[in-house]
Amino acid sequence: MYFDLELWRLTAGLRLSMAAGVLLGLLALAAGIARFAFLGIALAQVFAGGGLAEAAPALVAAMAAVLSRGWLDQRRARQANRTAALVQTRLRTMLFDRIAALGPAWFAGERSG
Repeated sequence: MYFDLELWRLTAGLRLSMAAGVLLGLLALAAGIARFAFLGIALAQVFAGGGLAEAAPALVAAMAAVLSRGWLDQRRARQANRTAALVQTRLRTMLFDRIAALGPAWFAGERSG
């Protein structure tokens, strides 16, 4: 794995937002695992001879896990997109400032391709 210090410097001020996205992803992962656990419990109760009444609490919990995973994943995606937009804006501002500092004479002497 390659770690670029220059890219790390560009994330200054956004690292908390990035950590929040990671946390939301981990919570969504836990909700996804909980869904499988609750479905497994419900199936075990049905195969053990229990009726729908015995499996209903586990099925309701599985449904809650599905909904919470969807909500958490949607929040994570929104957080990631918002952070990426801030990084893009910062990079574009830095690029524009550098181009403005170089001036049009520099570009006149450079090939574009």
